[in-house]
Amino acid sequence: MAWIPRTAEILRAVAAYQLAQEALAADFAARWAQVLAGVEARELAASLTALRTEYRAAIRESAAASRTLSVAFYRLVRALETGRVIGGPGYRPGASLGSLWADFNTATGKRTGTGAREPLPVDTRNPFPAEAIDREARRAEETFRQQIADRVEKHEREHAERKGSAALDAAELIAWEREFLESLKTGGSGAGGQIVQDGGRDMIHNALQDDPGAIGYYRATEGSPCYFCALMAGRGAVYKSKRTAAFGAHPHCHCQAVPIFSRRYQLPDANARFERMWREFGGGSLADWRTHYTKT
Repeated sequence: MAWIPRTAEILRAVAAYQLAQEALAADFAARWAQVLAGVEARELAASLTALRTEYRAAIRESAAASRTLSVAFYRLVRALETGRVIGGPGYRPGASLGSLWADFNTATGKRTGTGAREPLPVDTRNPFPAEAIDREARRAEETFRQQIADRVEKHEREHAERKGSAALDAAELIAWEREFLESLKTGGSGAGGQIVQDGGRDMIHNALQDDPGAIGYYRATEGSPCYFCALMAGRGAVYKSKRTAAFGAHPHCHCQAVPIFSRRYQLPDANARFERMWREFGGGSLADWRTHYTKT
């Protein structure tokens, strides 16, 4: 008997996965905000080494959780769509929809679904890439330099100039310092949160390229994304090829790549809405689309 994709369950899993990945980015942002809260603005330059260590450690831990979550999600969606389970990290002999849901629930921290305990047929191939720890560390280091270290250095120069010229009174100077600390919090959490979620995004996107059972992916996005993400979500499924071997995200972006394994997949309502908006737009430049999207 042919397997019938469990569409409703897949969409539930997609929604839970998005929220869980967003929560990991939020956890990272909260940790970074707590670190900054313990440092006075005048101490930033002297604290850069300690801040760098904390920043990289927070990214490393949250990105590892993102990867674990993405593997559980990929394996569950694949099984719900095809009736077969894939090997690789986290696979246990005798895996069933019940055990895959349990693994996913554990990874998200939320009970989203359950399933039967009958063992599923197994595709033993491991499509999941090795963790790119060195690349992740380099990205974290570069992000810290751009978002924190370089800006602190520039701020120190401006602070000396403003203080020396008495251009600001004491209250204005304090407000300026607080505003700068807030910008470090926002910039550092946005760029770092992207690296955190890219741990899971890259795991899924690279796995589907190496999984013969996968045919492509679609972009799942939040309800009110930016104009670019809305456009990408509105194009629907993207089928495997060298040309589509990348998934673009940006700071504060919570879009996720959802792998598809048959032509009988169903897009979330948000994707269908953005697809209709694109058809109504009728064509034009990206700037034109941005204007159309903002006004709609």
